[in-house]
Amino acid sequence: MITEDAIDIDLLPEILQDIVALIGLPMTLRLVREYGGVRLYIPKLAVDDDHNLPALIGCDATRKLQAMFGGEPHFDIPKAERAMLAVRDREIRRQRVRGRPIRTLAREYKLTERQIRSICNSSGPLVDDRQAVLF
Repeated sequence: MITEDAIDIDLLPEILQDIVALIGLPMTLRLVREYGGVRLYIPKLAVDDDHNLPALIGCDATRKLQAMFGGEPHFDIPKAERAMLAVRDREIRRQRVRGRPIRTLAREYKLTERQIRSICNSSGPLVDDRQAVLF
């Protein structure tokens, strides 16, 4: 599960940054999980019973989206791949520092061992964040 503190909001596409400012990161991430990569239409007036926005993000957030985007043409909800990959890569590096084998990480994340090595080497030397800084 991706937590709020794991996402660098600056890595999100501009439209998602606007939505985060409007309804918050948790609800925005729900939209991304449900609608990422597809177009979304937000009605201007009351939402039909078959529209799942209130169930997904709540009535308050739905009303805020309606006030901002209601009645406008459909717009794409980005998948936020860059931000999600950054979170995934950070977690892979963290697990590797803690001793998880490359093979295990490759299978868990459905990547090759070479990709795991590349991810682990991409940000400089690995540091175990469980250890206190001495100096």
